[in-house]
Amino acid sequence: MTDFTETRSMLKKLAMAHGAETAIGRACHNLLEMTESYSKSQDADQQIQLKANIEREKARLNDLISQAH
Repeated sequence: MTDFTETRSMLKKLAMAHGAETAIGRACHNLLEMTESYSKSQDADQQIQLKANIEREKARLNDLISQAH
């Protein structure tokens, strides 16, 4: 779970498609920040917390996308 290149690209496109000021756009930006922090982190405890936060935000984003369709 360290190479987020494709994921980050998809998140950027999704945020642009829905707008930065929407719930989906904000969730995408949250995930972008968390994945960047995860990639840069050297601290194992911080990575564990970030991974949990990423999983939680991914679930929230999936719910938002499901509600939008």
